[in-house]
Amino acid sequence: MSLGFSRFAAAAAVFSALAVLPTHAHAVTRWSASEEARLTSGEAVARIEKATGPGGRVSAAIDIPAPATVVWRVMLDCERAPAYVPGLQSCVVLERASDGLSDVREHHIRWIALLPTLRLRFLSTYEPERTIKVQRIEGDLARMDGVWALEPRGAVTRLHYDFHIAPRTPVPSGLIRAGMLRDAPKVLQAVRTEVARRAAE
Repeated sequence: MSLGFSRFAAAAAVFSALAVLPTHAHAVTRWSASEEARLTSGEAVARIEKATGPGGRVSAAIDIPAPATVVWRVMLDCERAPAYVPGLQSCVVLERASDGLSDVREHHIRWIALLPTLRLRFLSTYEPERTIKVQRIEGDLARMDGVWALEPRGAVTRLHYDFHIAPRTPVPSGLIRAGMLRDAPKVLQAVRTEVARRAAE
């Protein structure tokens, strides 16, 4: 099912305005000395950030021993994503901008065990090999906006994840935040594993 060009353009305009909100002013998070040590040792790190209203906001990162070009190709591969992203049951691109710098996608994902499978439709706007900005259009979450950022660091690419999510259903914010803190590192580790798998092909 297509959103149609007019609706896609309207969504793009809304996202352009929202993309400058303070939530995403610092896509590349600064980590503490202990977090940096964990990152350089190969761990994924995550922390809950202060956020107003229901739901929660999480920042996370992982170092991937591959150039940004390779990580970028994995990040944009909707067709294969359900094979390695935890909980993601399907990914479909519904609409693409003619310049390739944005698209509308729909995910069906099982996130927190207490919630049913969620349908998420969102606009992704791309700065190639640098950032993916995501903004909810419709679906089973009341809010979903965030940024993926790729930071080249010599022989590795640091992949940053900064998302704010709020459900429609009355789920305690503490449960949402605990789920985000648990799941964000798993998603980042899955991306790193997929990058390594493709590099070995």
